[in-house]
Amino acid sequence: MKSLHLALAVVGTLATFPASAAEQRINIGVGELTCPTCSYTVAVAMRGVPSVEIIDFTEGEDFGTGTYIVAFDDEAADQDMIVEAIRATGYPADIVESGDS
Repeated sequence: MKSLHLALAVVGTLATFPASAAEQRINIGVGELTCPTCSYTVAVAMRGVPSVEIIDFTEGEDFGTGTYIVAFDDEAADQDMIVEAIRATGYPADIVESGDS
């Protein structure tokens, strides 16, 4: 009987927590990527934001530009935090297109 009460208490407690956060995906255009160190610096900056994962990178049509596809937990971070982390390293960055999770 104690096990049943414990199980019901655990289920009741878990039911009070909000649903888990949703993964968001965004595309971030970055400029001035003129060498491998540039891309590394940008990647380190993005990974410094909680929950950020770099999914893919595509080189842009213009030299030194590219687009990162980034996933993140929307309760741990937001797109502005990621863009500002890149800009803080001195590289221009903007949201190119929001993706669906």
